Amino acid sequence: MKFKRNATIEAAFSEPEFAVGADGTRIAYYIYGEGPEVMFWQHGFNSDAEHWEYMLPHFPPDEYRIIAPDLRGCGRSDKPADERAYGFDRLTHDALAVIRAEGLQGCTLVGHSTGGAIVQWLAAELGDAIKALVLIGPVPATGVPVNDAARAMFLQGADGEGKVQGRAQILKLGWYGEMPADILDALLPGALTWSKEAFVGVFDTWTRGIHFPERLAHITAPTIVIGGQHEPFLKKDFMMAAVVAPIRGARYVTVLDSAHFIHIQAAPVTAGIARGFVAAQPSLQR
Repeated sequence: MKFKRNATIEAAFSEPEFAVGADGTRIAYYIYGEGPEVMFWQHGFNSDAEHWEYMLPHFPPDEYRIIAPDLRGCGRSDKPADERAYGFDRLTHDALAVIRAEGLQGCTLVGHSTGGAIVQWLAAELGDAIKALVLIGPVPATGVPVNDAARAMFLQGADGEGKVQGRAQILKLGWYGEMPADILDALLPGALTWSKEAFVGVFDTWTRGIHFPERLAHITAPTIVIGGQHEPFLKKDFMMAAVVAPIRGARYVTVLDSAHFIHIQAAPVTAGIARGFVAAQPSLQR
């Protein structure tokens, strides 16, 4: 699986814009394209915004305008030195700050993993201002509780001697089959931008700090949930009960031969599903 970043993607990630969160944290975000179809893409845990680069070539820049932030604590966003600064309220309001900085109206929200939980909250908060909601292997509104063994496995990547190996192992867990060395080499630098406090704080958030199932009834945007056939944690039955059923009219699509990093391992298919779904929705007044 070879990937070569094109000049348009290179330019998009060359210099970030910045929005300011409620506590003064600067949130870096990137703008790709100048098209009329506006989308907000939020990445998840142990990733950064540049992990979207596998999807971006399938979105022509003259048709789409994509806003993709780095979560606080990673990429080129500020990194508060306090694990308490990474609660769900901070993550969601950072995303709102970016949306407001860009004056986004009638846009589509796209989220992967923890980013999927963030955009579910945004869709509930923004209601009819959202055109469509695309959830890729999303953390549900109830979070994803893990046992002590899984917690220890994940947190070995927090810092110290196990940091590189631990963060690499998390990436490999989300891949169907053996992750090619060139893909790991491309993804690992983004994972390593996470500060220790962000890594631990956001891990605690998606495992036990997210709980807003009652808000899902407020989502009015047409919603599609995209899951990997070999997803290790967020399996279809769990997704159907925790995400699809509570959102009115939501649909679920399984992508074959992929696990958690669907948007990377099966980028053309994932992009095609997202583009087709969004194109089928009526435009909103801006």
